[in-house]
Amino acid sequence: MIRTILLAALVVSTLASCAPESGTSHNLYSPSGGDPSGRVSYMGGFPQSTVNVNHAQVLSQTTTPSPSQQSGRAMQIAVTRGFTLRLPGNEAAGLHQKHLAECARLECTVLETRLDQLNGGSVSARSSVRVAPDSYRAFAAVITAPPAEVTTQFERAEDMVVAVLDIDKRQEVKTALRDRLNAMLNDPGTKSAADLAAIEKELAQAQGDIETATAQRNYLRTITETVRVDINYDGRPVVFAGYDFLPIKRAVGDIGQTLIASIASLIVALTAALPWLPVIVFAVWGARRGLRRWRAQKTPARNAT
Repeated sequence: MIRTILLAALVVSTLASCAPESGTSHNLYSPSGGDPSGRVSYMGGFPQSTVNVNHAQVLSQTTTPSPSQQSGRAMQIAVTRGFTLRLPGNEAAGLHQKHLAECARLECTVLETRLDQLNGGSVSARSSVRVAPDSYRAFAAVITAPPAEVTTQFERAEDMVVAVLDIDKRQEVKTALRDRLNAMLNDPGTKSAADLAAIEKELAQAQGDIETATAQRNYLRTITETVRVDINYDGRPVVFAGYDFLPIKRAVGDIGQTLIASIASLIVALTAALPWLPVIVFAVWGARRGLRRWRAQKTPARNAT
C-alpha cells in the first residue's frame, strides 16, 4: 500500500512539473526607482551607461498577474560589459594591479585574472570581475582613465526570467513532494522496513534536488544583481619618433649574458675537439715530414740539371 501511495505521489509531482503555469506564484525582481513601468532602459555612452534594473526584493504573486501588472514588472537581466584597453607595455602590469586594487576597494568579486609577458616588450592581460551596479560607474571611470586608451567596448544583456521561473517551479514541486514524503514517514500507521527505506530514499533525493535548485537560484540572483566587467589589456612596446629602439636596449642589456654564452660555446667546442688533438698533431707532423722529404728529393734533381 505504501509503495502504491509513494508511486502515485511521484507521478503527480512529475505531472505537476510538466503542467503549464496557471495561477502559480512567480518570483520576479521589482523595480525601485528609475522607469516606473519597470522596463529595462539603456543610456548611451561608456562608462556612464547603466541598465536601469533593480535586483533587490523578490515579490511573490499568488494569482496570475494582469497584463498591466506584467508590463510593470522588471525583467531579470544578466548584464556584461567589456573593454579592450591599449596602453604602453611598461605600464600594463602596474595598471592591471591598480584596477584589481580598485576592485577590492569596491568589494567586487574577481572571477579571472591573468598577466602574460610576451616577446618584444608586449604585455597581454585579462581580468573578469563582478561589481555592484551602484559601484560600476566609479570602477569604469578608473579603468578607462589615462594612460589607457579604450579601443573596443561592448555591452550584452541576457534575459534570465525563463531560467528563474523554471527553477522556482521545480523547487516548488520538489518542496511539495518532500512535505508529502515527510508526512508519510511520520504517519503512525504500520510500515514495513522496505517501505521506510523507499520513503527515506525518495526523501533524500527530493532534498538533494531542492538544494541543487537553491544553489542554481542563488547563482542566477548573483549574475542578475551584479554587472560583469571583462577587461582586456593590450600592452604595446614603447616607441620614440615612430621607431622601436627596444632591440638595441635589449642588446645592450644582454651584453654580459651574450659574453657568457660565447665563452660557454668556446668551452663546449674545445671539449669536443680535445680527443682529436693527438690525431691532429700526428697528421700535421706527418704532413710536414712528407713535405721535407719531397723537397729533399727535388733539390738534387735540380742540381744535376
